[in-house]
Amino acid sequence: MRNVIRVAPVVVVTWAAFALAACGSDSNEETEAVRGQLEALPSAPASDKAVAGEATLQRVEGRTTVSLRATGLEPGTEYVAHLHTGGCDQADPGGPHFQFDAEGGDEPPSEIHLEFRSGADGSGKATTSTNREVPAGEAGSVVIHEAGGEQAKIACAELEGGHAHDSAGEESASRGGEVPTIVVRNGEPVGGVAELEYSAGDDVRFEVNSDVADEVHVHGYDLLQEVPAGGTVSFDFPAEIEGIFEVELEGRKTQIAGLTVNP
Repeated sequence: MRNVIRVAPVVVVTWAAFALAACGSDSNEETEAVRGQLEALPSAPASDKAVAGEATLQRVEGRTTVSLRATGLEPGTEYVAHLHTGGCDQADPGGPHFQFDAEGGDEPPSEIHLEFRSGADGSGKATTSTNREVPAGEAGSVVIHEAGGEQAKIACAELEGGHAHDSAGEESASRGGEVPTIVVRNGEPVGGVAELEYSAGDDVRFEVNSDVADEVHVHGYDLLQEVPAGGTVSFDFPAEIEGIFEVELEGRKTQIAGLTVNP
């Protein structure tokens, strides 16, 4: 739910044609960029505890470029970074990998990977582009892993404004503003379990967009709606029952949101 945003040459390996090379960009194209600061994760080995830097995701008319710059890495070491759907403060930092196609496997072009080797001074950078646009709200973070082996998570950059459930969305839910949307991909909530908070007497309003067919169940209020694969369902009801309730995909028994109604 929260968005917190808290160079020796290197070899960069990319997996798509660079349609966004600087010399080829049209100055009239609409550009959107989100970015975050890299911070070392608790799972990082001692040699990588000082990692810092920045990751950026840029959209230009249906195309996406992801890039990163990092310092404090172990010198002369292979790394790989992935675009993830969740934030860095989750129990599993970053959550699942972002995928364009649920059935496309865990490699490009279904996923976005950045492979690079750190220089002698422990710095590294990488850029990769694709001619597909990462949908707004589905890119939560960029996570650097060790290449090969167990691929332990080294560092995470949470993308400002990148994933679907942010503090602004929480605030608007209780004030009747923009309707929060819970995005479900591969049967899991993008960005982790959403937190919806209201006061008694408010109108509870939210939507669920899902790539899998299931039944959305609001416990406590016992409201159910069927959502088709690739479809969206909307909920709008008065907050008459106080307490904390689960919103889940009934068939999969997967919680996608927590609903809190305060006195």
